[in-house]
Amino acid sequence: MAKQQPTQQALFAEKFRDDIRVGLNWDRFLREQWPVEKIVIRSVAGLKRCFVPWYIGPDGKELAYNMKDAVPMRLTDVPKAIDLLHDERTTDIKLKVREFKESTGNICFEAPTYALRRNQYFVMDRNHRLSALTMLPSRFEVTLWNIRGPFELDGLLDLYHWLSPKQRLQKATLLQKAHQDD
Repeated sequence: MAKQQPTQQALFAEKFRDDIRVGLNWDRFLREQWPVEKIVIRSVAGLKRCFVPWYIGPDGKELAYNMKDAVPMRLTDVPKAIDLLHDERTTDIKLKVREFKESTGNICFEAPTYALRRNQYFVMDRNHRLSALTMLPSRFEVTLWNIRGPFELDGLLDLYHWLSPKQRLQKATLLQKAHQDD
């Protein structure tokens, strides 16, 4: 009997499960077998379609994703907004910039994302590396492992910022249930 090949979902989990800290519903992803596609990006223009899990408030300070006034940050806005980010985040990005400057040849790595509308992507990990690419004239190739999951909070909590007010109401209900279960 031939050995069964692992599914794209199993490969995704093997590569990224230990690293992803955003609110991805892993159980549902694996149970429902949401599609995973690979997208190759080789230019900063391609990175404009990516959003990082960092949020800025109206006062120019970084906020948690679930704060009322939090606004998602586009990856290519990181160079302009780096001074608004937490010190540790800024330090990590600058460290990656130095590493990439010292490297020779193409910079290549993979990053996990979740599909947004209009061919945009929510980056679930590798944010510091991706941010560094927006600050350098380097040649690179990033392969996004993009989950095409449901566009709802029970798939990924950070989707809150891309949902309609009616869909956001679902978030309040989900959070209330979660707090009641604690």
